[in-house]
Amino acid sequence: MATWSETEGSPQPPGATWLEKEKSYNFSLYSRHATGVTLLLYTARDLVNPVLRVPLNHLIHKSGRIWHCRLPAEKVANACYYAYSVEEPDNLSSECNYFDPDKVLVDPHCKAVFFPPDFRRGARIECRKGTCRRAPLQYAAV
Repeated sequence: MATWSETEGSPQPPGATWLEKEKSYNFSLYSRHATGVTLLLYTARDLVNPVLRVPLNHLIHKSGRIWHCRLPAEKVANACYYAYSVEEPDNLSSECNYFDPDKVLVDPHCKAVFFPPDFRRGARIECRKGTCRRAPLQYAAV
């Protein structure tokens, strides 16, 4: 029988980690104020539209302030890049912590960042609906 962390992911280590023994990936992201997190997976052929969106359930995929999930290799399929979309409570914007679920966010613990050919520094500001050709993505060696 699988353990909880083998099914729902582990808060450690941070970032995206390949687990050879389990043939799966563990994703972990710290956020003090997030009320919702969605993992976005992209293929090399489509850097704009995620091939898989994994909304994380705070009751299952959150330990303290760390959001996490485990995905078997067959579910990840041919994705090789990842990013996150993060939501905040309605009253938090007044504290200058802005989360926009329509933006693609970089994982601060990623091992490598991929800059698309059309990369522009201000692209994140212009992106809507979680899609942007110019925003960087994390390379997960997926």
